[in-house]
Amino acid sequence: MFKLASVWNEMSLSRKAILVGVLVATLIVFSAVMNMATKPRMAFLYGGLDASASGDVLSALETMDVDPEVRGDAIYVPENRRDSLRMALARQGLPQQGQPGFELLDELNGFATTSEMFDAAYWRAKEGELARTLLATPGVKSARVHIAVPKSSSFARRRRPPTASATITMSRGRLDMQQAMAMRYLIALAIPDMDAEQVGIFDSINGVILKPGAGDPIVDAEGDSLDRETRLEANLINLLEARVGPGNARVTVSLDIDRERETVSERILDPESRVMMGRETTDMQQSESGSGSNAVTVASNLPEGDGAGGTQSNSSRSETNETTRFDISEVNRQREKMPGAIARVHVAALINDVPGADGAEPTPRTEAELQSIRDLVTAAVGFDEARGDIVTVKSMPFHEYEPVETPEESGGIMLWLQQNVMSVLQIVIPAIVVIILGMFVLKPVLTQDISGATAIAEVGMPEDIGVEAGMISRTPLEELRDLSTSDKEKTATLLKEWLGETERAA
Repeated sequence: MFKLASVWNEMSLSRKAILVGVLVATLIVFSAVMNMATKPRMAFLYGGLDASASGDVLSALETMDVDPEVRGDAIYVPENRRDSLRMALARQGLPQQGQPGFELLDELNGFATTSEMFDAAYWRAKEGELARTLLATPGVKSARVHIAVPKSSSFARRRRPPTASATITMSRGRLDMQQAMAMRYLIALAIPDMDAEQVGIFDSINGVILKPGAGDPIVDAEGDSLDRETRLEANLINLLEARVGPGNARVTVSLDIDRERETVSERILDPESRVMMGRETTDMQQSESGSGSNAVTVASNLPEGDGAGGTQSNSSRSETNETTRFDISEVNRQREKMPGAIARVHVAALINDVPGADGAEPTPRTEAELQSIRDLVTAAVGFDEARGDIVTVKSMPFHEYEPVETPEESGGIMLWLQQNVMSVLQIVIPAIVVIILGMFVLKPVLTQDISGATAIAEVGMPEDIGVEAGMISRTPLEELRDLSTSDKEKTATLLKEWLGETERAA
């Protein structure tokens, strides 16, 4: 300690300022590094919330004695408390996504609420619950539902059905037609007396997906050319890659969709063929029996004449009539053609050439192999030559991109360093700063002062300044200090001589 104090006293004012600045800078660096080291690692909590939901979450975190960090629309919390905070926020019903649901009904006062107010709150709650359900669909970022229920009247002859609309915002891409159909039926089944055709589904970016009043949503879904083209392309790629290998096939499908709607009625009469329409049969039988004639004759007047007795007569008749009615053969047909039928199919398949062995040039595929691939494609898409379908299959070399070298994953020390790189940096950086300050700042300052004092001592000391035997072990710096305090004139002379020798040496 005494030695450090003596060194400090012998240092010039500029060197003292440099040393103090270095110490202050070292303290500042150490404080910053320690602050970084003691600050907890932040982890993602929630993101993509609206302003009101984010405010509710931040207010709840403040009551939990948590210091959150907001980065854009994302909220970060200490990593060691993230899971417990999510559970605690979920227990409070946070975050609230979209519109409020049936909790709106809990705020109603039964004494101050009219029937109109209750109906408005009920339909608002219904809209919120449906929006929350739609948010559970994968890929849906936000959802908004509107329900229009006509006011019922006792004097109305016909009650108008309710209608609804839903606006969906996807996190990426466009709303799929099958998802839109599911949302339409979900909304229609949740509202009494609502037809699925009265629900419109809209994509906030791509516009109308299902317009209200559509006759048959299944036909509309099947008639969507983009979805059908995507499915055909995926099926063809899976089919071709099984033969040519993954990544060696590119397929593009273009469908021409017939958008016209047509109703055809047909009546066919065949005069060459008869059809029995009915048969009628009548069967009649008649019989008669009786005595002979009673006319007066000469014989009847004789006592023993023939007219004394009568004669018997019998008669019977049977008649059968059959009537058969025939008509001409007739066929009645009525057919309705809905829009969505495929008018023409265009398929283009590009196959990579066979790669050569040991870096050789790729070899084009044979015509027989391309014909086999073409047969597979035509069978998969339902090729119809009369319809004008076109299938093109070509073999060309693909452009090879230079592979990006990525370091291979390794275990042991390398894996540990990757997982704890921040902790290692927090230890290494302060050590490097201390070494740099010690070697390039403190050491030159101290060595220069000590060497300067040693040189002064070596220039010469007056002989009349006695040194006791017990002072032989004293350092030159201590002797120089005693000399300067005892005889100031000699000290000044000695310094002038030392400075002169230094200038001559330079």
